[in-house]
Amino acid sequence: MSNLQIEEKLFSIENSIQKLSLAVKPILSVEEAAVFLNMKPSYLYKLTSDKRITFFKPLGKLIYFKRVDLEAFLLRNESPSVSEQQSNENHWKK
Repeated sequence: MSNLQIEEKLFSIENSIQKLSLAVKPILSVEEAAVFLNMKPSYLYKLTSDKRITFFKPLGKLIYFKRVDLEAFLLRNESPSVSEQQSNENHWKK
């Protein structure tokens, strides 16, 4: 195995460990939240300045997020599947 392949494997393992740690941490920093949401920190800061996402500033400077709030943010604006729409239409026709 070449050094490049070893480095790629180590990088992959490191990313996997980082993602697993985010799944169990209840409070996330901006950088961690950006990774969790799969977006750039600059866009996350824009969402906070527009008050479109819940955040906390305990000391007035650093921003933190509850993981459950981030999950709720991701699950907003649900779009029902076609089968769910048809089921609801049939329900109201009875």
